[in-house]
Amino acid sequence: MTQEKICLASDNFTAVHPSVMEAISEANRGYAPSYGSDMWTAQAEELIQHAVKAKPKVIIVPNGTGANVLGLKLACRRHESVICTDIAHLHYQESGAAEAIVGCKLLTVPHQGGKITPEGIVKKLKTERAFGKHSTSPRVLSITQPTEVGTVYTLEELKALSKLCKEEDLLFHMDGSRLYNAAVHLKVSLAEIVRGASLDLLSLGGTKNGLMCAESLLIFNPALQQGADHLHKQNLGLLSKMRYLSAQYIPFFKNELWHALATHANQRAQELATIIKKISHLAISYPVETNQIFFTAPAAWTPLIQEKILCYPWDKEKNEIRFIASWNTTEKEVEGVKALLHELAKH
Repeated sequence: MTQEKICLASDNFTAVHPSVMEAISEANRGYAPSYGSDMWTAQAEELIQHAVKAKPKVIIVPNGTGANVLGLKLACRRHESVICTDIAHLHYQESGAAEAIVGCKLLTVPHQGGKITPEGIVKKLKTERAFGKHSTSPRVLSITQPTEVGTVYTLEELKALSKLCKEEDLLFHMDGSRLYNAAVHLKVSLAEIVRGASLDLLSLGGTKNGLMCAESLLIFNPALQQGADHLHKQNLGLLSKMRYLSAQYIPFFKNELWHALATHANQRAQELATIIKKISHLAISYPVETNQIFFTAPAAWTPLIQEKILCYPWDKEKNEIRFIASWNTTEKEVEGVKALLHELAKH
């Protein structure tokens, strides 16, 4: 019998939290109105609004790409464009969904440690606006919090980006698939992040932090709410048995389970980063601020690491590897990583 590999490939690989499974099971009784008219969806919406201390329109969808696409479809016309980093999930890991479904152009800006800077945005705006009607009209700034490399925008950075959006008449969208990990790192509430950024749209995650398949689009800007229900259906995100998605949010927010799970994942990532930093052959690529770790290793190590650990070679030119810790990553697994890396270092 072969030994099971340690899983650090993705927080999408992990099991659903038992409390979430229990909530789904409890919702699986009798009859309930369809298409989000049920009591679980109403309660989930209230809990989400309470968590962000605001009254956005909440639209629950089965996946994050659906939330991003729906948000941008509400915000953009076909001649308008979206500014994001050159490593934005929206840009390089959603199969061109924004361009194909929304019909907008993505204007990419080189990232700085995963982040977009006001200076980079201004430069891109000047370039794109230089030819008037011969170019697109930039309409949305989309950022990922935390970034694709696990770094976190501070509240001050979010405020600066929000200020620039207002000055340049841009709408502000946040892809928050791992927003809970960012909140734990910043030691703030979800509401403080939302308030600091003055967001128009938030794609609020869940699947990467213990839920089965529930994500949400939060529409804070009233001007963007018109037609949202119709586009929810048209965009193929409205499930008939919505109660099974919505029920997941009840234990997740009611007892701040999200905070406990994200804290656990972040802590395990810190433990792994500490191990990696002590091995001279390895080098951390970015500050480890959430549950993602990127590090370079000797090329010969990659296949040996992958024999024991499920993980992705991220940048093959740099021999960079990505580890992601999850809500259920164990101390034993961390010790297993330590033993393997130290064994490789010896030889």
